[in-house]
Amino acid sequence: MRKGMIVWALVAIRAILPAAEKPQVLAFGSSDACEWCNVLKQRVFASAAWREWAAGHIEFVYVDLPRGDGVLAPEERERNNALADRLGVKGIPTFVMMAPDGKMELGRVKVPDSARGLGRNMTPEAFIAALEEVAQQRDPPGGRAATRPSRRSRGSATLPAWRVWRFIPVVALLGIAAYLLVDKSKLPLALRGLKKVLGNAASDAARGAPPVPAWKRWLAFVLILVAFLLAVI
Repeated sequence: MRKGMIVWALVAIRAILPAAEKPQVLAFGSSDACEWCNVLKQRVFASAAWREWAAGHIEFVYVDLPRGDGVLAPEERERNNALADRLGVKGIPTFVMMAPDGKMELGRVKVPDSARGLGRNMTPEAFIAALEEVAQQRDPPGGRAATRPSRRSRGSATLPAWRVWRFIPVVALLGIAAYLLVDKSKLPLALRGLKKVLGNAASDAARGAPPVPAWKRWLAFVLILVAFLLAVI
């Protein structure tokens, strides 16, 4: 029964908690004037290996920068160009990896790149390896480290008031759960701990005390689960 309660709790927590976020890859290319974009499309993006890896590791966002008019709506064209200017994209195709919140650049991959094996005979594995190498970098390249918050600024940030005060109901719920699970008939023995240790004595009434009712155990379990969710969300 206890094992089933634990399994049920793990399933419930996994269903409630948000899924792990993935980094974003902004793919800057051109739908009407990019020879290397076509090479990537044929040799990488059309492969099953790339589709499987991308689905599980990144959020892939294509940012079109066409040369000709009429390819995109004026608003979308202006928005894409502004994004490229803000990130300092000088040539295409360029793949900029951003943190899951979209506020910090982790690094970028440009094509062609012979040092990384990203030429005309590139393989999906080589392109995936280049992106994974970027994802493991701690500091953004090209002097953009200032976009990352410093350790001092992260440590000095104050928590919102609701995140501080939420621990009051957490402690209260845990206290109620502990009270429900304690066998009240054994409290006198706990208070006389010295006598219990030395004489190992226990009254007949304490030895024959009934166990904690099942409904109290279930209620305590629910309170502990609610307290855990309040603490982590």
